Amino acid sequence: MKANAVTIVDIDQAFRQLEFAIKLLCHCELDHLDRSTFDTDVTLLLETENVGFPNGSFKTLESVVMASQIQVGMAFGVSAIVLDAAYETAGVRKNLHSRLAADDLRVFVYIVRCAFAHNVAAPRWQIRGQDFARTFLLPLEDAVLPIDLKVRDGECFEYEHIGGFAQWFKVKNAVIQAIDGAT
Repeated sequence: MKANAVTIVDIDQAFRQLEFAIKLLCHCELDHLDRSTFDTDVTLLLETENVGFPNGSFKTLESVVMASQIQVGMAFGVSAIVLDAAYETAGVRKNLHSRLAADDLRVFVYIVRCAFAHNVAAPRWQIRGQDFARTFLLPLEDAVLPIDLKVRDGECFEYEHIGGFAQWFKVKNAVIQAIDGAT
């Protein structure tokens, strides 16, 4: 039986949002956003009440870039939460004592999810115990990616810690294959 189609749609949508946030960040960093038309007064006329946003919040390049960086972090965190939820939906449990590559991938996704789930605005690694404070061997496409988390406990999460965005998209593909085989 193949992975739940809804689960795959959720994963694809989460990673589409991450892709959008990364592209938006690149666009903003290159100063391609027309702040004069973007940073204007906006009022949403809603059914029960209105909400307005005055101009001035995004008038500088720095403010636009910072907001874009935060969007990337939030989208990344959501992608980790969705991958972990996909494992849960597929009934794939965390086997903390196993060192098989498939189990390493499962536990690693959970650890990344935890870094963001406790504070998406300032994610931190929570690496406690020998089952987490170790090197994970992730089966990604045609290679195994070692990720050393032995000394990360309490550190701010950095994308470079996991090999960058390209590796995270490979993690997505590996998770889809793993849950596809589990259901």
